[in-house]
Order: sequence, then structure tokens, then C-alpha cells
Amino acid sequence: MITLWELKGKDGRRYSMFSWRTKMALKHKGLDFESQPVLMSDKAAIAFSGGKTVPIVRDGERVVRDSWQIAEYLEDRYADRPSLFGGAIGRGMAQAFNTWADRTLLALLMPVIVADLYERVDPGDDAYFRRQFEGFLQSTLEEARSRRAEFAKRLDRQLEAWQAVLKRQPFVCGAAPAYGDYILFSLFQWARIASPQDIIAAGTPLDQWRGRMLELYDGFARNVPTA
Repeated sequence: MITLWELKGKDGRRYSMFSWRTKMALKHKGLDFESQPVLMSDKAAIAFSGGKTVPIVRDGERVVRDSWQIAEYLEDRYADRPSLFGGAIGRGMAQAFNTWADRTLLALLMPVIVADLYERVDPGDDAYFRRQFEGFLQSTLEEARSRRAEFAKRLDRQLEAWQAVLKRQPFVCGAAPAYGDYILFSLFQWARIASPQDIIAAGTPLDQWRGRMLELYDGFARNVPTA
């Protein structure tokens, strides 16, 4: 059995977007796993990995951390199972998309939902979360909330390209989902778990794609505690 370390929030929420990439990759590969939830601030609990962040997986004696490194490990270790990348070229494209999502889309989405997320993290992480995220934002969480409409407009402009892509094809990766879909989906699942506001307009291609993603693997991503 593979063990996955991921962040825990209030009332059973599992809100780490990077862990969602790993969970969807594990489901894609048809691999069973058990979850080990930890506090964001509890670095001692994951010190065995040699790092300070989740996700982390242990597969037998092998320990792998970082969602991208885990995806590559799963692809290579379980090459006989459905591919996450569809070959070397697809792997390179997925890595490029992964970098863009982390450096561009995440930065636009974070200020839209971060104040809502703060209300749903485990109480043991309250002080740590505020310190970390206010450092990222260079503002208080309350100031970010007051500017949410402005931040949401910037996010919408960036998402226009994905509305166009998903108008032409059912998934980011084409006819069927693969790791590129899990990268993009992880951000929207993070928002869905963190915030009661819906950042995707109903009925749009992006909304329809998210619906398809939520139904994958017997509704795995839909049937979780959300905001």
C-alpha cells in the first residue's frame, strides 16, 4: 500500500493542491493508497522525507516528495499502467505546463481565495498559515479579501485561453484526461475546498470540464468535504 502525506484542514478537508495532483495521478494509475494528514506547521512529522512540504509518498522502501517528482516516479515505476504523459514529448510539455501553473496561475488564484482558506485550515495551523501567506501576499488576509473582485478579474483574463481550449476538446490533454488535466484541476479543487465562492462561471467550457474531472474515478474528487 502506498502512503500519501497531505495537509489536513477542518472537518476532514484535504486542501493541498499539490497533493490533489498526486491523488489524481494515483487514481489514474489505478494504485491504492492511504492518506496520512499532517499540519502545515508540523515539519517534524515529515522530516523523514528530507523536505518541509507535502505531498510525500512512501512506496515500499522508496520515499518521494514533490508532486512533479512523484508523477515522474509513478510513470516510471508503473510503466505498465495507464500513462500520465503519453511519452517523452508529453512529459516535457507537462513539465512546462506545471511550471507555468505554479508560477502564474497559482499567483493569480491565491489572493482570490486565501482569506476563505484561512477559515478552513486546522486551528493548529492558524498562526503559521497567516504568517506564511501574508508574507507571500505582502498584505494581510483581510486586505486581500477587500480586493477580491479586482484579483478575480485578473484571474478571469488568464483563464480565457483555457475556456477556448476546452471549447475545442473535452480535456486539457485531448480526448482523455492525463497529468496536464490534473495540474489544472488541482487549482480549482483547491478553490472548491477552500472557498464558498465559485470562481468559474456556470455553463462555460471550463465549468463543464471541471464537472467531467469531478466525476472521474467514481466521483473521487467530488465526494470530499468542501466549502
